[in-house]
Amino acid sequence: MVRSRSGSRHALAVALAATPLFALAQSADSVDDLAAKATDPTAQLMSFQLSDWYTASYHGLDDTSNQLVFRAALPFDLGGTKHIFRVTQPYSTSGPAGGGLIDTTLFDLVVFDQPWGRWGAGVSGTMPTGSSGLTTDKWTAGPAIGFVNSSTRPVNWGLFMQSFFSFAGKSGAPDVGIINLQPIFSYQLGGGRSLSLGNSALLYDTERSRWASLLASVNYGQVVSFGGHKWRPNFEVGYDLKNDPGNPKWVIRAGIVLLLPQ
Repeated sequence: MVRSRSGSRHALAVALAATPLFALAQSADSVDDLAAKATDPTAQLMSFQLSDWYTASYHGLDDTSNQLVFRAALPFDLGGTKHIFRVTQPYSTSGPAGGGLIDTTLFDLVVFDQPWGRWGAGVSGTMPTGSSGLTTDKWTAGPAIGFVNSSTRPVNWGLFMQSFFSFAGKSGAPDVGIINLQPIFSYQLGGGRSLSLGNSALLYDTERSRWASLLASVNYGQVVSFGGHKWRPNFEVGYDLKNDPGNPKWVIRAGIVLLLPQ
């Protein structure tokens, strides 16, 4: 079984494999535009997402796990700059480390529009709000930067980096150093439908000087109208290429996102 510290590291890795933010201006955008921006972590949009993340199998461990994940993305302007603030709160319903809250992840990005797309820079971090066995017991923060090239339709591509380095917390808890590289690639199928790399994430552990996770995912989603709002139901399958005991092997994720253009 995976015990408290390894469980908390895995919980942090899952929480940091962030799914993309969701994008923008309903009055000016078609469903295909929304589908393209839905996989763009630099696009602005107020959105609320509820997902179920199911780990069907682990490397070297006979167990499964399940999490409910709530995420809110809130765009705002400050001093003439465009910001995206995001909060992610996972809750473990079952798993090797038990059930309960997992550490909260926060994110603030300043975005800059360009003729070829946009880029952004900001800060990311976590708060040790998780239950015993599901928390790192550390506060973390670090720089975030990324870009998305949307100049050639129907393809978007780019790279997004977040970092999480511990600076406070329980003195006896291990230090945290995580760099999360998220490759971005999406293909628009028309009619609001899209295929993307979803929650694909390459996690590098700076404390151990090694790759902690190499998660490759494929996500299918479609923007639909219901109740006078735009929604994006989506489904994803992922596989962790890093064959370390305790790492997720096959991951299945399904969610619904409410898009609220300003």
